[in-house]
Amino acid sequence: MEIPINEGDYVIACDAGFKYAQQLGILPDLIVGDFDSASEAEPDVIRGINEIKEHDPDRVVQLEVRKDDTDTIKAVKIALSKGYRKFYLYGTLGGKRFDHTIANIQTLLYIKHNGGRGYIFDADRMIMIAENESIKFHKGNTGYISVFSLSERALGVTLRGLMYNLENGELKNDFPLGVSNEFIIDEEAEISVNDGTLLIITEFQ
Repeated sequence: MEIPINEGDYVIACDAGFKYAQQLGILPDLIVGDFDSASEAEPDVIRGINEIKEHDPDRVVQLEVRKDDTDTIKAVKIALSKGYRKFYLYGTLGGKRFDHTIANIQTLLYIKHNGGRGYIFDADRMIMIAENESIKFHKGNTGYISVFSLSERALGVTLRGLMYNLENGELKNDFPLGVSNEFIIDEEAEISVNDGTLLIITEFQ
């Protein structure tokens, strides 16, 4: 998928994410990783990282393989320290590594708890966190939207403008009541939660 880059954006490529940046003609502002995935990719990927490291060493942050931070959450920490508060994460649904998908969903929660707002994107999917707040979606969307409780209980949950609505309800983290709802194309959708944390997954059609 294309990744729109606007003036003032700060682009970080994590590990083999540099490969996709290359393919899209994007020169990242920063490259972060232990480069285990990059080393398994085509030789020109690691070669490109090494060339940048040689000519502009401040553009590359080399991490140890054995570490507590994932490459992605380290990149988030760096961006937070630079004052950025809105995060668009691409290529972070894990591929063959489902555990990386879970790690990146937790990263969205880390962003939320540190004063930011994060979104995971792929070609037709968006994932985000809502915590004690309301989220609105413009008219014109079609496809599925699922809402799950990440907290033990999410209280005061209201879903409006969707195929299945809910008013001041409760979602629990051990029952998937909110799965497979649907947008209504000419309705503005709204999801709100008074007390709790929701995982929102949209699959646009």
